[in-house]
Amino acid sequence: MWYRTQQSVPGAAMGFLFLVLAGCAVNGDDTTGNSAVQSGMPAGASAMSAGTADTAEGAAPSAAGNQIVIDNFSFNPPRLTVTAGTQVTWVNHDDVPHTVTHSVKPMLFNSGTMDSDDRFSHVFKTPGTYDYFCVLHPRMTAQIVVK
Repeated sequence: MWYRTQQSVPGAAMGFLFLVLAGCAVNGDDTTGNSAVQSGMPAGASAMSAGTADTAEGAAPSAAGNQIVIDNFSFNPPRLTVTAGTQVTWVNHDDVPHTVTHSVKPMLFNSGTMDSDDRFSHVFKTPGTYDYFCVLHPRMTAQIVVK
């Protein structure tokens, strides 16, 4: 006689949740102090188009275009050019979680898991090119160029 071993639905869900959260832990060396909660962005702020932004450090994002929208498993725009000292904000409009994670170690920024409508901000102080990706969906890649 054949018996099927079955894991309970709550147990399977908890196992999946553990795997998702384990892959999205925020780097303990992250000293940016930025997070979705700390960004100070209002929940109803609208998406802005790409462009060069010259927002001063610590200032709220301007309409110049320093916001990146996560939608349909992509970062839009996939490449954003800003001036040094600009705060860039990502907002997740997908129905699934994503991360915004610097591709190079030591990581300069890592959002942790962002659920739908969550926001994450980071101030880019130093000129350079910053590649980033989603830990949960590694094919999702993009770039910030700081002048």
